[in-house]
Amino acid sequence: MNENKKQIISIEASAGAGKTYSLAKRYISLLFEPSGQTRVKNIIAVTFANKAALEMKSRVIYYLKKAALSLDTENIFEGLNLSKSAIKEKSVKILDEILENYDDFNISTIDSFKNRILKACAINLGLSPNFKIEDDYSQNLMFALDSFIETALKSSKTRALLESYIKQYLLVEKSGWFPKNDIFKEASKVFNKSSNSGKNISYLKNDFQKELYKRSGEIYDKILLFKEKFTKLKIHSQYVKDVEKIVSGGRELGISRLCKIDIPAKFANSEIKYLKDAEINFEANALWEEISAQISELCAFYAKNYYSVYCEIYEDVSKEFDLRAKKDELVFLNEINKKTFSLFKDPAFTLPEIYYRLSEKYKHFLIDEFQDTNSVQWSGIKRFLEESLSNGGTFFYVGDAKQAIYDFRGGNSSIFYKAVNEFSSFSAAVVFLNQNYRSHLEIVNFNNKIFSSENLTRFADEINKDGRDYGDIARIYSSSKQAHKPEKDKGYVEIEIMPKDASDSAAKEKFNAFLDEILTRFNQKDIAVLCRTNAQTLTAGSWILERGLNVNSPQTLSLKNNNIIKQIFSFMEFIASPTDSLSFASFITGDIFLKTTDMLSDEILNFLFLHNKTASCETFYIDFRNSYKNIWDEYFESFFVKSGFVPVYELLISILEKFKIVENFPPSKAFVMRFLELIKDFENETQLCGLKTFSDYFKSLRDDDPSLFVINSSKDAITVTTVHKAKGLQFPVAIIPFLALASSKTENPFFMEEQNSLKLVYLSKDAAKFSPELKGVYDDEKAEFLLAELNVLYVAMTRAECEIYAIAAQKAGASNNAAIALLGGKNIKAGTKENYALKKDEDSRCVKDVCLSGYRDVLKNFASPDIEISEFNENKKKGNILHFALSNVVSLLGKDISFEIDAAIAAAKNKFALQDVTWLKEELAALFENGEILKLFLYKEDEISNEREVIGENGVSLRIDKLIVLPDEIIIADFKSSLFAKEEKFKQVRNYAEVVSRIYPDKKIGAYIADIGAREVLSVI
Repeated sequence: MNENKKQIISIEASAGAGKTYSLAKRYISLLFEPSGQTRVKNIIAVTFANKAALEMKSRVIYYLKKAALSLDTENIFEGLNLSKSAIKEKSVKILDEILENYDDFNISTIDSFKNRILKACAINLGLSPNFKIEDDYSQNLMFALDSFIETALKSSKTRALLESYIKQYLLVEKSGWFPKNDIFKEASKVFNKSSNSGKNISYLKNDFQKELYKRSGEIYDKILLFKEKFTKLKIHSQYVKDVEKIVSGGRELGISRLCKIDIPAKFANSEIKYLKDAEINFEANALWEEISAQISELCAFYAKNYYSVYCEIYEDVSKEFDLRAKKDELVFLNEINKKTFSLFKDPAFTLPEIYYRLSEKYKHFLIDEFQDTNSVQWSGIKRFLEESLSNGGTFFYVGDAKQAIYDFRGGNSSIFYKAVNEFSSFSAAVVFLNQNYRSHLEIVNFNNKIFSSENLTRFADEINKDGRDYGDIARIYSSSKQAHKPEKDKGYVEIEIMPKDASDSAAKEKFNAFLDEILTRFNQKDIAVLCRTNAQTLTAGSWILERGLNVNSPQTLSLKNNNIIKQIFSFMEFIASPTDSLSFASFITGDIFLKTTDMLSDEILNFLFLHNKTASCETFYIDFRNSYKNIWDEYFESFFVKSGFVPVYELLISILEKFKIVENFPPSKAFVMRFLELIKDFENETQLCGLKTFSDYFKSLRDDDPSLFVINSSKDAITVTTVHKAKGLQFPVAIIPFLALASSKTENPFFMEEQNSLKLVYLSKDAAKFSPELKGVYDDEKAEFLLAELNVLYVAMTRAECEIYAIAAQKAGASNNAAIALLGGKNIKAGTKENYALKKDEDSRCVKDVCLSGYRDVLKNFASPDIEISEFNENKKKGNILHFALSNVVSLLGKDISFEIDAAIAAAKNKFALQDVTWLKEELAALFENGEILKLFLYKEDEISNEREVIGENGVSLRIDKLIVLPDEIIIADFKSSLFAKEEKFKQVRNYAEVVSRIYPDKKIGAYIADIGAREVLSVI
């Protein structure tokens, strides 16, 4: 069977099986169709991450370029039945088409695709065509909640609703007392779920507490009647005890406290159990059955209506939220799915109208990571597919249900299996890719065994204490077995299960032991530490940093987690508010202050101790000033004068200079630069200045805000990341220091999806005991949770190429660690430790700064942007500054040289804010006194280009310091601080000359190196 002839092709590809390669191959094959009718703009490929979209684009262009240059393209063009020359010719044409119409190269994330639709159809949705996409909706939601609460002062309806909520809030005895935060937390959950599902919430408006007490009272009366009439019968004693417990407890029936249903278990039985040879009382049976049924109904009512008051509040808050967003012309990222869903639900809105507004029509659809598609996304894609398939189009999707780990974003892996069936009238093929191109033999064998149907069935039977059905797990993992590449015949696996009496530090000690051995055979950059949560990444990152090793991790590379930035921020907080004694104490006990002033830590601590009882907030810093007047005058007084009169950026520059922070703490210089840029961006964007304003802004940034992260340019660093962020990546070695599998967990509110709406349910084991309906929902939820946990574990276990290590504690939270049962309860060692020939260039694995800004440009002007201690020498620093100053001098012909030197120095001072540039004036003056060097600047300004960028045949960009274009001659000049590695530098400039000669074939080429140190100009050709 030739799958490519089918209109629908489903590719189920296990980990490391080459999903991206399959997508790239399919994309290219569509462009090479014999009919020649398919253009780039007729194909749309959708992924779920920007990185994946970029990788797929790169792959497509990579193979087309190789084909255009007659290079090896592996098997990418296999099955096209075209000659190499025909493939080459066609590849060149396609590349031209892509470059000329790059906007038609539709490989993007699904959010980007939906955003384009929204932009095209904004008016239909009542949106401004100029709406902006925002990621963080929390501030708008909190504003809407505050507005709602304020209306309680004027609206009796709102006041009654809040009073009802407060009564329920008190009823369930919350651990804290901040109701607004709880409302906000629940509202956020509803907002996310509603956005992901495309459905609005529905609920019954009733007086929940009144109805609860009413129903409880009715049941209590019947139980009381049962006690009076039937407890003398010969029934099992536990029934008598349970009746007595309810009667003594009162009419609330043990259901309205602590969100827990404290009803004795016997009431879940619809029949009474009599003692042997006892006479059956049918009246007692009927009453008991009635009580049991009513308790079941009460529990279902409690679960389904517990969140009614939240729903009412959310409805009002969401109206205010929508009004504010509309006024500000905002659409939040979470809402894109829901808004496009509402567009497609409109029967009057047709696809031709969308295509008309998009100015293009899609015929072929390719979707990556299809298991992460949610119902709303699928509903929109289906509308396109219905039209496309009916007109001869195709649908190609790849994924792996075992790697469905984004259920919190609404991902629904069942769609993966339903998609083909929903288009059963079209020809389809299902293809399994089970060749693992990533991992060595022992890792493949280990995962084959652990995730085999036999082992998962055994595991489910072992943990299945309450009869839940885990059938989906066996079905999804039925095709998990993989084959390894013959040449990858090594590998090593080691899993350590910690003993029950292990100390708190045992896992850390084992982790360090693993690292010690691994680092004898691998570089730091070859190692990834995979964690389940962000908190775990911080712990693992701290273990590594304690050893002086390099770490690439979003958490360890956050401004808020850097010790030097914390101290700087404490100082800024103190300057903004001198009565903030805590910030002042934090700063003077920190490394910055102690290192600069040479004060001893013990002296500062003694000062704090002595003044702790006597110093008030108003006098604490005054006492310090009186005790250490010289230090105060030297390091603090000027900032009191400047505060409020200069921008925060300039104030921080002064702080850095005064305390020599960059010089004293080189490992933190990248954080300092990122912090500077953050302040500059804030001041530019908000047009606000002032320490208090910036302080509030900085503290308000979420921990995952991209602007907080810096890049670690160290190429040799251990990656520490979550499993979710590691999905799609691979590493020579993976360590899982907190291997755990929770077998059950209940998240409330539970969202019960109905055809057109969402219902919020309080789901608990207690309620499930009494209600068969709730038990079914509860069991399904537990099975889905366990499947999701297994999928996360599978993703973690399949990232390694050569070796994998894991540490499993006995507990996962408060429960037993189910991973131990999955592993068979034994430590595992398989394979042998080897030395591997690894690729040299592994930089793509580093967790890098996601901020698209000029940060890298600014950072490169430091001695070294590395976070590790690695200083350039002073000459190198000066060379960088001098080179930059020269780049600002274009022509000196007929100009005042002193004036031009001053302008160049001013530019350098602005660029290198933390460096001394006073020496530049003398250096530049001496340079221009040299006739050979000065001659390079004595041409007309329109003949000279500084920092001119040209592109070589191989597509590499070259930057020429000075390019002088004369009528019959081209002069190339490159400035060097020294001629260390002379031949290499000469070769570089000759390469410039070769490229330029192709651009200007009729002109004479002169190429020179100006050796700044030796004050001479050398001819290169």
